[in-house]
Amino acid sequence: MNGLIVFNSANDVVYHNLNAALTDKICNIAITQGLLPVASRTAPASALDSNVLLQIFSPIISSQRIMHCQFDNAYASLQCENGFNLVFGELLGFSFLKIGQIEIEQLTRQLGVAMTLTRYCYGANLFGAQAGLMQQELLTQCLNCYETQLCSKEEQAYLVEAMPKLLVNPELKRTVHITLDATLEQLRQSGGQQRAHALLLISHKLLALNSTRQALPLAPADLLFLAILARALQTQKSLRAVAVFLQGVSYDANSGCVPTIVHVSRLHGHQVLLQLIEYGHMPLTSSIYDTFFVLQRIVAVHQQGDADALKPAYESLESFVSQTLTALKRYLKQKHEEMDNCVKKFTARWENLRKMYVEFFKSFERELLVRIESNLPAFVEELKQLFTLSLACCDSASNHQLDQLGDSAAVVEAKLLELAEFLAVKAARNISIDAYLEDFPGLVHFVYVNRSTGQMLAPDLRQNDPPSKLVPKSKLWQMVELTRGYLKKGQTTVMWKDRTFHYSYFLWFEDLSGGILKCPLDLQQHFLSTGFGGNGNANGQKPTAEPGALPMDYYSELAELCFPKLSPNKVRVYELYCIHLGLVTATCAVEHARRLVATISDLVGEETF
Repeated sequence: MNGLIVFNSANDVVYHNLNAALTDKICNIAITQGLLPVASRTAPASALDSNVLLQIFSPIISSQRIMHCQFDNAYASLQCENGFNLVFGELLGFSFLKIGQIEIEQLTRQLGVAMTLTRYCYGANLFGAQAGLMQQELLTQCLNCYETQLCSKEEQAYLVEAMPKLLVNPELKRTVHITLDATLEQLRQSGGQQRAHALLLISHKLLALNSTRQALPLAPADLLFLAILARALQTQKSLRAVAVFLQGVSYDANSGCVPTIVHVSRLHGHQVLLQLIEYGHMPLTSSIYDTFFVLQRIVAVHQQGDADALKPAYESLESFVSQTLTALKRYLKQKHEEMDNCVKKFTARWENLRKMYVEFFKSFERELLVRIESNLPAFVEELKQLFTLSLACCDSASNHQLDQLGDSAAVVEAKLLELAEFLAVKAARNISIDAYLEDFPGLVHFVYVNRSTGQMLAPDLRQNDPPSKLVPKSKLWQMVELTRGYLKKGQTTVMWKDRTFHYSYFLWFEDLSGGILKCPLDLQQHFLSTGFGGNGNANGQKPTAEPGALPMDYYSELAELCFPKLSPNKVRVYELYCIHLGLVTATCAVEHARRLVATISDLVGEETF
């Protein structure tokens, strides 16, 4: 059983995605409680609507909200009989409930991914009426793709949350990059697209990523999301363009919410071309996006009745609203009538709200606080409308480019047609562990991840080829889960054995020249004393710091913690997982790890991995 249910602030169900087993289970409970007729057993999926889910789960969600608002101690999870578990999360006022029959830790991770995918599909206006069914369908496809691939234990990319890199010779790589550069130049000259990316995937492995100068660099999570998106849409033979909201790198001021048109084209020989066009004014979009989180923070403060935290929360909101109004004047000089009316209504509501806050901080009258709280929902709705219309004013230039993107994909396919079969074969056997057996005796598998770029290198898992068949996939999955547990405790090097294998895990930092950076902190002591990621998020709740790219960018946070004086773009984070036969000693495993990294660096060549 597995499923996700999302509730808004009024406890209404705004989204649900339940598999057949969970649907049957909930349907039987509804029949027992008299919420559904017995005849519903024959077609539970059609009978199970939002009202039924609301009546069954509303008491749990209401209790969750009360624990959060009145005691600031919301439930993290509930463990039930027969391994039936529930975990809770909150994003911009929406309560996420993840249900499944797996361990709490894994379920929490899947919930974090679900919330992140929701942000990618909806931006700041979560489950907004303006988004329509298209965004909801896209979210469902991405969720199902992620969980299906993860549970199948076939794709290491979904396990370690990184994009597999396809290694080819320098000449071929140069040819591909020149082709993609020409495509971007064509988009720039004919369509005026100054901010664009082009990604070429071969059998779900990244061959090349080209970007224009003005484009915002992609975050590691963006790459993984795009991989999920491409796979989720692979069953559709026609060309497909979707609107999403990428994250962008954390060290850029405009990151967080990057409105992007993603055009997915299936080419010959397992090739998939993704053309990304950023639209909208980044400072404006980023400012509105941040305002949503600050606004949700002040809503949470009101609900908790925390008078001491109210003034700093208001001052933060005032600052972000001021930035938003300034950005509106600067970037949206030509506004249509609907947008102009929206800006006026938003400004009027804010002025009214601001005056009430100023009066309240002078007198602290309870009546004023009640008036403020009653006006906040309308202000939230105006902000949502402003977010939607500000994007609508900017994407008109992108809409007419969709036909051009299809033509560009056809040109790329024609130029790379002669290479298609070779690339398909190369992707099928990108890295073979056989090539490493002579130099690294006893090594049966490895996974090398660059967390700063979100890319990975690893032999494919083939159960029919020695020595891959020696490594059960479950062993690799267990290894990654175990090392994540130790990493959350501050351990960056872990080694252990079982009856068959010797496992080793290493995490380290490098500067841009490849020199090792030594962390001055004792991470284990630091995590024990202060925790990690425990300062609270914009919703007023403590985030769960889970190693990975999608739930939160754990590794960039870790690098910032270890090297606060260095710019985040100057620190690279690497991970290496190795599995040796059990006879290999710890000293030998460490030496293999050191030489393996050097060997891969030579193999990759001039392009930094």
